[in-house]
Amino acid sequence: MKHIYWFCYYNISAPSVRYRCIYPLKKMNELYGTTYSIVFPGYSFSAILNFIKVFMSAFIFRKKDSLIVFQKLHTNGIYSFFLRILLYFRRKNTIYDIDDAIYTTENKKIINYFAKNSERCSVGSHSLFDYFNKINSNTSILTSPIIKHNFEKTKKQETFTIGWIGFYNAHKESLQELIFPDLIKIDFKVKILLLGITKIEDRNNIIKYFSTNKNVIVEIPEGINWLNEDSVYKLIQTFDIGISPLLATERNKAKSAFKLKQYMSCGVPVLASRTGENNFFLNEGLDGYFCENSKEFYDKIKYFSDISDEKYHEYCKNAFNSVKNFNLELYITTLRAIFN
Repeated sequence: MKHIYWFCYYNISAPSVRYRCIYPLKKMNELYGTTYSIVFPGYSFSAILNFIKVFMSAFIFRKKDSLIVFQKLHTNGIYSFFLRILLYFRRKNTIYDIDDAIYTTENKKIINYFAKNSERCSVGSHSLFDYFNKINSNTSILTSPIIKHNFEKTKKQETFTIGWIGFYNAHKESLQELIFPDLIKIDFKVKILLLGITKIEDRNNIIKYFSTNKNVIVEIPEGINWLNEDSVYKLIQTFDIGISPLLATERNKAKSAFKLKQYMSCGVPVLASRTGENNFFLNEGLDGYFCENSKEFYDKIKYFSDISDEKYHEYCKNAFNSVKNFNLELYITTLRAIFN
């Protein structure tokens, strides 16, 4: 492919936009000279002008050997309306890309329209494949990638640190059911570092919950600049274990194991639920373990706290070496294969 028109569902503050669109397109331009046009929905003058420019290029003056990607579109507004027109008349070499089971909460009719009428679908998980392959038989798994960075775990912190990253509102129940109940009983010194909790009420509730156990230090950084990827991975590098608890809901089964990938990219061993894509990226006994309940998470946290530095370093190396299964290069190779 020589050019990609990419119509996003949101702006750059969404991880899906950065990791499935912006970073790969920049890398493809670097590796293959592939040019690209990215559109973010919005009502500012610059956003509208950019949309008109890219839309007219794709609709009337479409570049040779070009691909049109509709990412995660699900709303019924004017942005979606015009893109449905574009899809109707310019279906050749189009992809509907999605990495989340938004059809459980959003406008399924719009989602299914883009999925059915696009020439192909690319999805971020096996669960999404099962859903969209019934709508469009040309559906492929395109796992969300992790960018290259320079942060690699080598040894444990002085105070054993349990880390979690994510959008807390979407994971509150999983943490409260699968992590907190036994962690509150912990009888050795640990730090819990939680990245992604923004509401003051949630912060206060968590701090209050663990305040009865003096062995637990809770840290919830504020004002994280999520667009500064290096600063985020620098924080993840301080985790001694990364946790990915997921209740077995339809939405969770469809997730792309992104937080697990972030941990491993830093060489941080992982404790995860056996839910969805976690099954395809965690190698039990090598870079982490599966845990089914709060007691099992507790036991494995204790295990990692107690093991020797040498043994811990082995887990770190295995986790770090797993990046080849979800790096940008693999993502780009798969996207090009889907196009071809």
